[in-house]
Amino acid sequence: MPIPLVCIVLAILALLATGAVVVNWDNIVILLKGKRVTALGARKVGKTTLITFLHEGSIPETYEQTVAPEKHGGRRFQLRDLALVLRDTLDVSGDDSAYGVWKEEVAKADMVLYLLRADLLIIGNAETEKRVEKDMKHIGEWLKQRDGRRPLFFIVGTHCDLDKDFKSLSPDSRGTYMDKFAQMPVVKKMILHAGGQQQVKVILGSTKTKTDTEVLVYTLFSQVES
Repeated sequence: MPIPLVCIVLAILALLATGAVVVNWDNIVILLKGKRVTALGARKVGKTTLITFLHEGSIPETYEQTVAPEKHGGRRFQLRDLALVLRDTLDVSGDDSAYGVWKEEVAKADMVLYLLRADLLIIGNAETEKRVEKDMKHIGEWLKQRDGRRPLFFIVGTHCDLDKDFKSLSPDSRGTYMDKFAQMPVVKKMILHAGGQQQVKVILGSTKTKTDTEVLVYTLFSQVES
């Protein structure tokens, strides 16, 4: 059973009283207030669906393009065996004209999620490949500019429900599927831009239904805990 945060803080304060430990208070603030999550990516990749599920526990019934940034309040919730604490999240436009906002969000995020259409990359869609490479070149530069602690970085492939191979996977073969995806030349380039394999995790799934989105979010945050 996870140790309650209040117990952790009390233990730290007790150690401070003895002068026995040096504490990084920035990390404690993040622990108490939750993680600031930034979701980036082109339009129609599932950013709004993912953010809405994280902050409201539901998914939008209809698709509407995000034109102006929309702020979602923080939330604490339990997902299976994971206790999640999130800070405010900004839902940003997927148009590349919004790079200025993207840069600002990367600069202050604890977690950066870059969403893409995995189904389109798998079939070699040239437009998608061109866009993700362009995005990642910029994001990679912004990550290098971060002072202090580097954010957790995830490449999140969505719309896998449209890939027949994914739909037929058994639970014990999904890891192999993700490894194969991560070895695609365009994905390897993206990982390199973001700092290499030690800095990047690749997650695949779907946001088609609430259940699909829950599985994706659980898979994502299980990696945060590991």
